[in-house]
Amino acid sequence: MKKELESKKIKELALTIDKLEDEKLVIQEQMLRALADYQNLVKNSEKRNEIRYFQLKKSLSESVIPSLDALNLALKASKELKLDEQTKSWLDGILATIESLEKAFTEIGVKQYLPVKGDKFDPAIHEAVATVEGGKSGEIYDLVQPGYILDNTVIKPARVVVSK
Repeated sequence: MKKELESKKIKELALTIDKLEDEKLVIQEQMLRALADYQNLVKNSEKRNEIRYFQLKKSLSESVIPSLDALNLALKASKELKLDEQTKSWLDGILATIESLEKAFTEIGVKQYLPVKGDKFDPAIHEAVATVEGGKSGEIYDLVQPGYILDNTVIKPARVVVSK
């Protein structure tokens, strides 16, 4: 009778051990799944933060680019004027402002794109504002305004005149 009792207890303990082993496996699977979910959450959060940062840089750049273009246009126009010394000093300040803005753009990843005459027109990076007779058809004839690229993404196409 004692042996039967011991045998019964051993069987019960074996069943309990098997049950605990099964529970242990379930808990390990849940922990691995939870860890994978956490790692995915971290990756998705990082990706969302990168997208937000890019959008912030893009938005800021798009709001400042028109001012930079206007300053560059004024600088270009001033070369055709006869300026006195005082006005030249003022113009030097404008030039320093332009250089400062361009440096800030470079630091956040914005690059100015200046296509040259003869480059092939590409609607992904150029905006045709006019066409002219002369030159090879489909090539850039003249640059009106530079384009801007942020982290390999065009945020403002270069405005160009295209040959017919």
